[in-house]
Amino acid sequence: MIDDWNVLVTLRSREKRSQRTRESRAMARHLKQFGDFQWTQFLGVLVGRVQDHEAFYRQLVLGEEDEPGFLEPLARVVPIEHFFEFTIDTFSEKLKETLLPYADLIDSGSFYVRVERRGHAGDIHSPTVEQAMDRLLIQACEAKGEKPTVNFKDPDLIIAVETLDDMCGIGSIPKTLRSRYPFIRVP
Repeated sequence: MIDDWNVLVTLRSREKRSQRTRESRAMARHLKQFGDFQWTQFLGVLVGRVQDHEAFYRQLVLGEEDEPGFLEPLARVVPIEHFFEFTIDTFSEKLKETLLPYADLIDSGSFYVRVERRGHAGDIHSPTVEQAMDRLLIQACEAKGEKPTVNFKDPDLIIAVETLDDMCGIGSIPKTLRSRYPFIRVP
């Protein structure tokens, strides 16, 4: 797998396995035109490295314009800005260390942290981690005199934490990016 991925892509699951397999393979081939993409061991999940996130998003939009239905197999795209490897013992501290600088993006705006855990079932409890990281970022913002709020409906910023076994990617998804590219989202 790519060691320093900067984008994570998930594909939709379908009722009919054969249709899902064809669509998934076709989408993976398309993605490889835009960057270095590889399947992970998790069903329907690819990671990749693209030169320019914005150019990559525009290419996806152009693909849909040229071929309606092109994006249909795509469930979501998550930009990744930071990446680290971890063990269960080091996950929490590495995550805190990596997330703290995001307080500068939040200031007094609204946000939430979303953890999509793949692997480590029973060891990493996503809602517990999300709540702890929300509190950490609120405290960091308040220490600067800011008054952020946690808002799940339409926040100014979503901080996505994506784990794949012992690897973690983190990315910020501002409201403006979500409104321009609806395929950029979290579950």
